[in-house]
Amino acid sequence: MNCNEVSELVDAYLDGELDPVTNKEIEAHLQNCSACDQLFKEHHAVVGAIGAVAPYHKAPAGLRERVQAALRDQIPASAAGAAPELESDVTRKQRDVRTLLFEMPWNWLGLAAALAVAVLLVWNLAPDLRRPGAEQFLATELIASHVRSLMVDHLTDVASSDQHTVKPWFDGKLDFAPAVADLADHGFPLVGGRLDYVRNRPTAALVYARQKHFINLFVWPAAQQKDGNPGQWSRHGFNVVHWNGHEMSYWAVSDLNTAELEEFAGLIRERTTPPSP
Repeated sequence: MNCNEVSELVDAYLDGELDPVTNKEIEAHLQNCSACDQLFKEHHAVVGAIGAVAPYHKAPAGLRERVQAALRDQIPASAAGAAPELESDVTRKQRDVRTLLFEMPWNWLGLAAALAVAVLLVWNLAPDLRRPGAEQFLATELIASHVRSLMVDHLTDVASSDQHTVKPWFDGKLDFAPAVADLADHGFPLVGGRLDYVRNRPTAALVYARQKHFINLFVWPAAQQKDGNPGQWSRHGFNVVHWNGHEMSYWAVSDLNTAELEEFAGLIRERTTPPSP
């Protein structure tokens, strides 16, 4: 099994949806591939973090009875009242099949569950949502950092809506000076900032709000000085927008919808662009 196959199956592996043979092949690959092992750990961290805070609702006890009753209502009344002696062989076989299915009502629920899983797998494996490589791994790690900041009530180290308070707070704590923009006039007020740690280096995390949603904007010096086009990822209900600009790498993470997060990213790019000489 190669890295691309493991990347496509890692979510199903975490959810226990694969057969034993495929599980063993993935485990053997993870033991010998540090990149895929890191991907597995990051996915596991995100799933665990979301599971710790997401609400869980148990299906009502009467769900089985309601589904079974709804299915029975689909039987034509004429078939239910037909005299046995007048039934043709074809009608009798159709009735026997229906009877067998209704004696095993959970088969219908299993079919529905299988279809739902199939839809989710197609969605999760869509090429636009699963870009292999270091950027995908990093996006997953930043989602985990975003979730942790919400879980442990450590969203900010400095809480302020004033950019002139947040920006100097980073002085002496980082080897670079992150640009801090005020976007309150566009509905993205500044909440504050904090120090984070991403890929073995200290990072600035600027926090913005959009109604009841929070946006973590992670900033650090870009490895490549050339400005790049924005990249976008979605995973586990979170969206990530990434771009490089003016020697900095920017990663915006939130559970906001993609359109609003891209609007936020566009405003940040505008406000952090130095004026032309």
